[in-house]
Amino acid sequence: SAVEAIRSIDRTSPIELFSSEGTPFYSRVLLSYYIAGVITKEELHFRPLEFFSENKVKAHLGQRVEKVLAESKSIRMEDGREYPFDRLLIASGSSPKIMDVPGKDKKGVVVMRNIDHAQEIVNRVEEIKTACVLGGGLIGLRTGYALSLRGVKVKIIVKSNHVLSQMLDKESAEMIQGTMRQHGIDIRTGRDAIEIVGKESVEGIILDDGERINCQLVVIGKGVQPNVDFLSSTHIKVNEGIVADETMRTNSPDIYVAGDVAETYDLSTGRMGVNAIWPCAFEQGRVAGLNMAGKKVKYNGSFRMNSLDFYGMPVVSMGITRIDGNQFQQVQRKTENTYRKLVLKDGCIVGAILVGQVQKAGILTTLLKKRVNVSDYVPFLMGNKINFADLLPLMKKNKEKNEKK
Repeated sequence: SAVEAIRSIDRTSPIELFSSEGTPFYSRVLLSYYIAGVITKEELHFRPLEFFSENKVKAHLGQRVEKVLAESKSIRMEDGREYPFDRLLIASGSSPKIMDVPGKDKKGVVVMRNIDHAQEIVNRVEEIKTACVLGGGLIGLRTGYALSLRGVKVKIIVKSNHVLSQMLDKESAEMIQGTMRQHGIDIRTGRDAIEIVGKESVEGIILDDGERINCQLVVIGKGVQPNVDFLSSTHIKVNEGIVADETMRTNSPDIYVAGDVAETYDLSTGRMGVNAIWPCAFEQGRVAGLNMAGKKVKYNGSFRMNSLDFYGMPVVSMGITRIDGNQFQQVQRKTENTYRKLVLKDGCIVGAILVGQVQKAGILTTLLKKRVNVSDYVPFLMGNKINFADLLPLMKKNKEKNEKK
């Protein structure tokens, strides 16, 4: 995204790209579909392989950057070579959190973050009868779901009291758990693995209640953390991620950041935070690229938003979904197959969960982004017949209010 943005303005300045991965331009979001056999490996690529040559990019694939030397405006590779820069974009993403559990180094224990991890699972899927997923986050559940579609028995071990605790509340999570259990996926909440057993390869796991589950694959899905280790010797500001201003620039002149490693303004919380999702990364790359090329553009901020569909039950989650304190108002409506929850602060939507009926998620997204006061429209927003046209007077009123400010 950043390369395309730069080249939309500047067709001649040299661009060099460094990546520790050897495979260019594939969608991590689609990896579970590849494991499930729904798409081919070639369909993971979202840009043609000619992209580098067409955009005059010198690509250094399979080469890891060891250090950023901000003072001398250069980067150092693992083999000691250094490359100078005029402007630098750090889009180093994030890495899986690895559980510190005995047996984690055995063959058949995988994390699910890149194409090599997915390929390892695909190569072994025919010999896997049972797979255990440690962690109830989005990556773990998607991987477990993909394996179930390939005929593998899947057992998901969740330490918290429900799955997807970062994006769903208990009511919505229980609907997902119920659907997955109906389709044969065994979900154990409030449990944790204390050991992975076997000789060289995985043969099973031991739970904290003493139960042994025999399996041939263990998928660790305990979340991710920004890749910032190579910045340890710099003065670049890092909190949860690398702190970015509204142009996606760091506190170091001519160094920009985008993607899962970037900490930006969160529209739902009003604070800085990392929203490690694909659409945010793509937009941040675009804004960073334009500013690197000399065009002044602002990034308005982001908020967490995820969607999934397991066995025909769609779910959308956005913004703040777990409430602490009395500063928020929440409105809920639940039927046998649907669930809708709005989280409001000072009359404005700051979060929402939709299960079953998700067609109007775009309307709620717009209202959240624009910080529209919906106090008088809550019953309407909780109904089944939400129409964007009916909200136009409210949107116009909100625009006029902001212009007066």
